[in-house]
Amino acid sequence: MTRRLGLIASLALIPLLVAMPLRAETFVNILTGGQAGVYYPLGVALEKIFAAKVPDARPSVQATKASVENLNLLQAGRGEIAFSLGDSLRDAYAGNTELGFAKPLDKLRTIAAIYPNYIQIVASKESGITTLADLKGKRLSVGAPASGTELTPAPFSVRPGSPMTISARSNTCRLPNPSS
Repeated sequence: MTRRLGLIASLALIPLLVAMPLRAETFVNILTGGQAGVYYPLGVALEKIFAAKVPDARPSVQATKASVENLNLLQAGRGEIAFSLGDSLRDAYAGNTELGFAKPLDKLRTIAAIYPNYIQIVASKESGITTLADLKGKRLSVGAPASGTELTPAPFSVRPGSPMTISARSNTCRLPNPSS
């Protein structure tokens, strides 16, 4: 008899258990860049916001090779949010095979622009570099392999002899404002 009452009580609880909402965790993989780059700390900050403000979110930050890898990982469903340069996003959408996109990526959506991206050209005062033409034949550091930073200067071309000023104090080069 006790066994039968236990079975009836168990069966009576089934509708209650089915009606209870399940709390599923939502995994949010944030694709950044190298840990020494600008995207990684932004990803960590975003992870903290998700953890604090989005119920049931399980955010994680993944260090990557940056823009190109991030966009390919998003396309493959291996991340939910990624950081990328705008140029890389354009190339991914177009399926630029030369720049690391085997086919047009169609599962990407833009959330926001974080900051304007500029090409920064820096030369030491001792280098004697005062124009972009002076860079001809020189070795340049343009970013990590297959990163958006490396790919950004690829289509960049400037008229030979374009003026560029070098600040002796900071050793930075500045291109003139094109509108002036």
